[in-house]
Amino acid sequence: MGLFDKWKKKDTGAGDAIVAVVNGEMIPPEQISDPTFAKELMGQTIGFEPADGTIVSPCDGIVEVLYPTRHAFALRRSDGTGILVHIGIDTVNLNGDGFTAFVSQGDRVRAGDRIVEVDLSALRASHLEATTMLVIMEPAQPGQTITFTDYGVVRRGEIITRSQEAV
Repeated sequence: MGLFDKWKKKDTGAGDAIVAVVNGEMIPPEQISDPTFAKELMGQTIGFEPADGTIVSPCDGIVEVLYPTRHAFALRRSDGTGILVHIGIDTVNLNGDGFTAFVSQGDRVRAGDRIVEVDLSALRASHLEATTMLVIMEPAQPGQTITFTDYGVVRRGEIITRSQEAV
C-alpha cells in the first residue's frame, strides 16, 4: 500500500453501468404521479420510492448542475451521457429546506458517492412526495436507450442497468 492509497477513491466496479440512487423500490415511469416524468418528456425515466434520505450518484461523472435548492442535480458521464436526478415532486418549493448537499458543481464523483441527504419527514410534513426520478436527458448516442433491471426493491449503489442499445 502506497503512502496516499488511503485517500484514493475506491473503484465501484460499476464501469458505465448506472446504480440505484436510493434504498427503496424502483418503479416504472407510469407509476410516477408527476406527468412530466411519467410521460418521459425530459428523457428515459425511472422512479424510486426512497426508504431513507441518502441520495447517491447513479454513475461516475462530473456534477454539471447542482440546483441551489439541492432538490436536483445533473451529471455528465465520460461517454457524454447526461443524467438528471430529481428528488421528490414539487420539492423545489421547499427552497432547499430539508436538503443537504455533499458535493459542488464541477466535482468529479463515482457511482455510489453520497450527493444529497433529504429529510423525508420534512417532505411528508409539507405534503410532498419523495418519489425520486432518474432521467437520461442526453444519451451518449442519439436514439440510445438503456435497459434497466426489473423493477422492485433495490439497494443504494446496486447496478440497475443491463445494457445500452441504439434504437
